[in-house]
Amino acid sequence: GVSDVVGAGPHEWVWSAIAAGDQNVVCAAPESFDVDSVHPEYGSVLTAFLQGLFNLEGRWSTEANRSQRMKTLVDELGRRGARPDLLIPCANFKIKGLYKDWRVSGDVTPMQVVIQMRNDLTNLRFEGGGRDSESQPLDLTEDAEVNVLNDAADAEVKILDDVIDKYAGLVAAPRSIPRSLVPDAVVSVWERCFQDADEADVEIVSPDGSSRAHSLLLSKASPVLDAMLSSSMLEGTRRTVRIDETVRIARIFLALLYTGCLPSDDEANGDGAGGAAAAPTLQEGHRVVVATSLMSNSSKSVLLPTGLEGTVCTLDKVGDAFIRFDGISARQWVTRRNFWRLRLAPADGERGQFAQDIAGAFALARRWQADGLAEVLEERLARSISADGLPPALEAAELHCAQRLRSACLALARNSKQVRDAYNAGEFGPIVSQALETVYGANGPRKRKRELV
Repeated sequence: GVSDVVGAGPHEWVWSAIAAGDQNVVCAAPESFDVDSVHPEYGSVLTAFLQGLFNLEGRWSTEANRSQRMKTLVDELGRRGARPDLLIPCANFKIKGLYKDWRVSGDVTPMQVVIQMRNDLTNLRFEGGGRDSESQPLDLTEDAEVNVLNDAADAEVKILDDVIDKYAGLVAAPRSIPRSLVPDAVVSVWERCFQDADEADVEIVSPDGSSRAHSLLLSKASPVLDAMLSSSMLEGTRRTVRIDETVRIARIFLALLYTGCLPSDDEANGDGAGGAAAAPTLQEGHRVVVATSLMSNSSKSVLLPTGLEGTVCTLDKVGDAFIRFDGISARQWVTRRNFWRLRLAPADGERGQFAQDIAGAFALARRWQADGLAEVLEERLARSISADGLPPALEAAELHCAQRLRSACLALARNSKQVRDAYNAGEFGPIVSQALETVYGANGPRKRKRELV
C-alpha cells in the first residue's frame, strides 16, 4: 500500500495519544514513528483523533476550546510530515460522533473524510427544522430541543470547517528541501567548470557517447565514485566510469552536481531543478495540471489533488478560471491568486521523456549514493509528475524505496483516467502494475499481447 499497515506495536502509545488529543505526548513521540503509516482502527494520524474530537473523549472532554486543541495537534503532526492528501489504502474503520456515525471504507484521504463529515452534518442541520414527519408543527418543547440540536450541529460543522482549513494549509505547504540563494556570478563560474571538458580528468562513458567531469567533485559528492576512482581498478587507473544510462541522463546528473540546475534543453520541458514555478497565463481551451494540491474556489469547494488535469472552460472579467477537471462532475473556479498551483500540461511525449530522463538521473544518484542530489531529483519528479511520465517515475520509486515519489505517483493514478485505462489495458510493466494494485485493486490488468519477433 501507500503506507505500511500496522497494529499494536512499539508505537501504539503514540496512536493512543493522537486519538486522545494529547499533544504533549505526541510531541514526545520518537522520530522513528512514521506519520505516513496506517492503523487498522484509527486510519491515518489525521483521522485518528476525529472520534475523540466529536465524541468528547480523552483530552477533548476537558478542553473548552476544542478547535484550538485540534489546530495545535494538527500543527505538530504537520511538522512531522503528515499529509491530508495521502491515500489511506483499503480503509475500514468507524468514527462515532455525538450526532452521526461514519463508516470509512475503501481508498480515501483524510481530507476526503473530513469533507464528507462536514457535508453530512451540514445536511443534518436541515432535518426536522421544527416539524415532524407529517409536516405538522411540533410542540414548543420539542421544537426547542430541535433548535438546540441544530445549534450543536452548527458548532460541529464550524469545527470541521476549521479542520478542513488546517488540512488545506498542510496540502498547500511547500514540501521542498532546504535551499540557498546563490549569486548568478557564482553559478556562472560553476557553469564554466561544467563546460570545460579539457580540464576534466574523468570520462563517464554511456552507450551513446561520453561526458567528462572533475574527479575532485565526483569524489566529494559520491562515496561510491570516491572508492572507484581511488582504487586500482579500471575506474581508478584510467579515470573511466562506464554506465548504462544515456549521455542525456549523465549530463542531467552532472549539471545538477555542478550548478544546482538542469541543463538548458531540459528546462524547455519544465522549470529548473529548484525554485518555484511562475503562474501560467491561462486561456480558454488550455489543458492544465495541478502542480500543488489546493481547495477549489467554488462555493462548494473540493480538493484538487496534485496531478489532476483539466480544461479551462472560461475566464471571467478579473481573470479567474472556470475549469472542468477530469473525474469531477461540477466545473470548479480557481482564482488568479492560485494559478501558481497550476501549470500548463506539456505536449504528449515531452513529459514522458522528461520524466524518464529525470528518473534515470535519480537512479544514478541513488546507485552512487549521492544522497543530496537524489533528494533533489526525487522532489523534482514528484513535483512534475504526469500521466505520461508516471511509469518511469513509479518504477524508480519502487526500485529505490522512494516513499515520497511513490505517494505522488499513486495520488495521481487515483485521479487519472488515462493511467487507469492504461493499467486496465495492460500497458505497464510488472513493477508498475503491481504498485498500481494498491489503487485499482488486486485483480490485475489484462496481460500484454504477445508480439512475434
